[in-house]
Amino acid sequence: MRTPVPAIVYRPTRSAPATLLALLLLIVGGLGTWLTAYRFLTGAWPQRAVATLDAVGTVSFSSIAALIAAGIAAVCGLLMLVAALWPGHPKHVAFLPDDIPGQTALHRSDLAILVKRHVEQLATIRSASATVHRSRVDVVVFSDADDLDAVREAASKKADEALEVFNPEGITRSRVRAKRVR
Repeated sequence: MRTPVPAIVYRPTRSAPATLLALLLLIVGGLGTWLTAYRFLTGAWPQRAVATLDAVGTVSFSSIAALIAAGIAAVCGLLMLVAALWPGHPKHVAFLPDDIPGQTALHRSDLAILVKRHVEQLATIRSASATVHRSRVDVVVFSDADDLDAVREAASKKADEALEVFNPEGITRSRVRAKRVR
């Protein structure tokens, strides 16, 4: 009896909230370090920090400035929470489906390289680049041929052929652009 193989896990992307939180902590940590060093070296808190903390301490919660600051902080917090929970696309994509239990997965950049190599087999193409998106592979071909439409059509057929061969899950189409290189 075989155990079932779990599917590829879709994990949420946390780069934007993590970056914002890291910047906020860096600013607060730098300010705290500066205040501590100033206090250690001079024996007193900086006058500007004391005045600022006194001004913040006297603000009531019913003032407009405090309500606006609280609203902005709440909106930023909610945006960071939504960005942290929003599912991102996985770095790996399942491909070459078959009847054998299990899953074959490939990194998205490796799939782009495979499609690019498949398209570069055309004689009229000098070089190519490919990028994998959610449901599409974008291919840019560079050619010195005069008829770029014919090059684009041939490259499009090759890209579609590569997608048929590898059959990546969720990626169904390609977009090919041709650029002239002299």
